[in-house]
Amino acid sequence: MAAFIVSASAVAGCGSSAGSKASGSASRKPGGTSVSVAVLYRPPKQAALSWFVAINHKDRPAVLAHFERAPGKGTWENGDQSVWASGGTWRWPTFSALYCEQTSHSATTAWVRCTFKESLPIVENPDSFWSVYLHRQPDGRWLITDYGQP
Repeated sequence: MAAFIVSASAVAGCGSSAGSKASGSASRKPGGTSVSVAVLYRPPKQAALSWFVAINHKDRPAVLAHFERAPGKGTWENGDQSVWASGGTWRWPTFSALYCEQTSHSATTAWVRCTFKESLPIVENPDSFWSVYLHRQPDGRWLITDYGQP
């Protein structure tokens, strides 16, 4: 798979600390279909940044590819993940001034806190941070299990 990598700094207003630049969340196959490159994000912090880049690009397949699937169901879990699967992408927020820092890590779980400026087309009270919880997959990828404000 030839992945087209886009720096997060190229995304309007997206940035992070030195050494934590996110690369693009998706590449395009010749047929125009989106292919997640979440597999390139093995550190949890990079996985979280990649997810925000996918949201900013309004790339539903790439956003969903960052979530762990429900055990034994082969479908996305209910809850926060379903927000990204339903409705128009025009309703999705855009994130700028993005900064993520890993705050907890074990062999199989991690917690990353991301601060940002959120602009929303329809919500009155935007958030300024989210905690992103990730689980390490057997192939080494870190996928999101939950996110939000504790």
